[in-house]
Amino acid sequence: MTRTLSPPRTLSPTRTLPLARDEFIAAMNRDTVGSERPRFLAVLDAMIAWSVARPTMLRFRAEESHRGVVSFERVGSNVVFWAACPRRNEAPKLDLLPRAARALSTDERATAMNALNAHTRETLTVEDPLRIGFSALKNVAARAAVLELMDDLLVVT
Repeated sequence: MTRTLSPPRTLSPTRTLPLARDEFIAAMNRDTVGSERPRFLAVLDAMIAWSVARPTMLRFRAEESHRGVVSFERVGSNVVFWAACPRRNEAPKLDLLPRAARALSTDERATAMNALNAHTRETLTVEDPLRIGFSALKNVAARAAVLELMDDLLVVT
């Protein structure tokens, strides 16, 4: 009896930031009108550029389990700092500290919530995740305010 060897198993390539960005764009394009695509992409690219400029504090999260999600985590931990999530039938969302917002003090959380609420129609309550839609972040002033908030959150988390 001759035994045939099967080819060696190859591991799937590591998920890279450009691949994750492409997956996000593909998922976003399913549910986004053409005129909004470049604006939403500008939001995503601004978030990525801001994060890449802080290599000692943030790194791309290659192990993200949801296809199309782009996220960055704190260096030295598995704590997701932010995640951009395409949504079915609506604009993508930016989640800040999606699984770690509870680590903020009551005052820090209130400050973050108020900063987000100042730039969106979707008012957050105390129980809501720290989330803002890309529709709000198309506005350059709103995006700058959220990036400033993210700078503040880097200090306290």
